Amino acid sequence: MLKTKSQQQKNILNTIISALPDNRPITSLQLVEDYEKCPNNFQPINKTYDQDQDADLWRENILFGRRSSRYLCLSKTEGLPDYILETLKVIGDKEALPEGFSQLTRTADSEQKAWRKKQIVYRLAKKGVAKQAITDIILCSRLRQAPEGFSLAGEVNGILICYKTTLMAHRAPPSVPSRQSISDLEKTIEDLKIQAGQDKPHSMPLEPLDHDYEQLLPSYQISPKRPAPMPPAYSMGTLNVHTGMEGVPFILNPALSSNSFELPQFYVATGKDLTYDFQLERQILCTTKTTNAQNKNPFFH
Repeated sequence: MLKTKSQQQKNILNTIISALPDNRPITSLQLVEDYEKCPNNFQPINKTYDQDQDADLWRENILFGRRSSRYLCLSKTEGLPDYILETLKVIGDKEALPEGFSQLTRTADSEQKAWRKKQIVYRLAKKGVAKQAITDIILCSRLRQAPEGFSLAGEVNGILICYKTTLMAHRAPPSVPSRQSISDLEKTIEDLKIQAGQDKPHSMPLEPLDHDYEQLLPSYQISPKRPAPMPPAYSMGTLNVHTGMEGVPFILNPALSSNSFELPQFYVATGKDLTYDFQLERQILCTTKTTNAQNKNPFFH
């Protein structure tokens, strides 16, 4: 079956991502007896870094019966929220656990004893305060020192435990202004106010105020006293239609009705004023020289 273009692009992207180094901090460690039974979201270290051999940390030589093994697993998503693996070390089985460190006492898959003579212990730190974070752990079966870029945690049954760290960048908290700085700021503001006041020409007379907007009388109510109108109970078609004028009383504002005023007297035409003799028009038409125009003139009939 042919792959689509999007599937091919997705496979290429996954290949590129898998080839890039994963510099995320390790958040949790586990120990298992069978690396194929590694917990979800954990990755087993089942091969050595230098020789690609079995990375069993138990190293038990047995001819007959069941063989035991121990494999270290790491995760970059599981564990305590907001906590990361800060440092790692190997101590003896009889040594006291260092302060602030944790240890793996049982295998996650079979609940067996984790270690025999030596054990790996680790310290977790909160992301906001951790100075460094472990991003990778490798096991070496031939090398006697940590490879370049790695630190040595110790040796367990002939296998070196090495880890890589990265410095954690922390954003400095905002500084709290001191009382002295606040006082200096207030003094600067006052100086600016005084300087701005001195720059103004006090000798210039103030311009008269415009009377476009007169002060309203206290008795005049700007906002209406009536309650908001209720929407109409009827509907037109499938949607309710509102004109915005429902419930508005068309009456004169009480504030205006208290002021009495009279309408001006309009001009009234009488019967005598309605008569017109067209004398001016007759004189204008009589000045025409053509006889035909006089014959057709209605004022000469």
